[in-house]
Amino acid sequence: MTGNYTDHNALDDRTIHRIGKLLLATVALVLLLGLVSLLPGIDRLVPGSPVTFMALVSAVVTIVLVGLLISLAPAVKRLVTSALDGPRLVVDDVATIAQLLVVFVAIVIAHRGLAPAIVPLLDGLAWLYDLAFFLLALPPLAVIAWQVYDSLDPMAELLADRVTAGENGDEEQ
Repeated sequence: MTGNYTDHNALDDRTIHRIGKLLLATVALVLLLGLVSLLPGIDRLVPGSPVTFMALVSAVVTIVLVGLLISLAPAVKRLVTSALDGPRLVVDDVATIAQLLVVFVAIVIAHRGLAPAIVPLLDGLAWLYDLAFFLLALPPLAVIAWQVYDSLDPMAELLADRVTAGENGDEEQ
């Protein structure tokens, strides 16, 4: 097939190292947050505020975690692009979907992780918090939906080619 990505050597050590490092840092942050939650007094309210100390610590960890995920998204796209073999259009679509899924997950984590620190301060306007994150998450989700829709025909064609090649014994050894 012409236009295929077949250079698996493009999986450079730097990209894999960066993804591994970011994933390990993410796991370490989550474990650290779990340990912090065991500290005495961490569930007390900050004086003069409806927010707990744990909510503040969680918000800081969430911001760092979201930053790590956002910086990881382009590396995921490069990794998917260099790891997949197939028509350029399909590989590009799948790589874009993977990148945007990481961004979408970061937005959902930000919503959940920042809520305990922000929502209590909003009183009766907590719905604005949800609306803001809804509007923030909608564009990547819309692009994911478009990419999936746009790549249905090329992916179906690729699948049909692979299945019929396997049935006809035309598979490369």
